[in-house]
Amino acid sequence: MLIKLIRSFSSAHHLPGYNGQCRQLHGHTWKAVFIIEGPIQPSGMVCDFKVVKKLLDDNLPDHRLLNDILPNPTAELLAEHLFKHIGAELKKLNLTLKILEIWESDNAAAIAQN
Repeated sequence: MLIKLIRSFSSAHHLPGYNGQCRQLHGHTWKAVFIIEGPIQPSGMVCDFKVVKKLLDDNLPDHRLLNDILPNPTAELLAEHLFKHIGAELKKLNLTLKILEIWESDNAAAIAQN
């Protein structure tokens, strides 16, 4: 069974190798869309949404400078990094992260999947 959660976080970054405005420090309110797979438990749920929301929120880089996490924090590299990191945390709950969309604006996203 698949479940889907949408979270948001605010962070800043700059792209040191980019020849354009994004080379300068700037911020985004990012949207993260998670598609997670797991078995339906006897409770009738894959996992309590409250538990998954906390795990996601605890592992998103809210109010962080993304360059402290990745040297070149493009949306693509951020999606890849969070997919691996949060995917490992979800495995501890017997859940699998199938797809992660990282939206840096209303019309631009990077997608990581397994």
